[in-house]
Amino acid sequence: MDDKKPIIRLYFAKIKEEYYNLSDEEKQEFMIKDRKQMDELGMKLLMTIDCRWSNGEWDFIGVEEWPCIEALEKRAIFEKEELKAFRYAESKTYLGTLEIGEYGKE
Repeated sequence: MDDKKPIIRLYFAKIKEEYYNLSDEEKQEFMIKDRKQMDELGMKLLMTIDCRWSNGEWDFIGVEEWPCIEALEKRAIFEKEELKAFRYAESKTYLGTLEIGEYGKE
């Protein structure tokens, strides 16, 4: 892997009842803390898709760009230890690098 290429993280998320049980203030505090850390690590949100109306398995699918694998390692620790995100959402993620090419062109 090219160390200079940003890391793309594709995520699938299903919000748990525990999150919906938080007060509006607790939700706001959670989201501010979450966003602040993502910004500090240099994450760029490329896309979020709301699937709640069409999919029973996932509520959201998203694509993020991270500057390096170290940023994602820090993020994983933060999600587990600080946010305790596992309490509020079920998720699945895939990592890769952006590939733009001439696929299918002659």
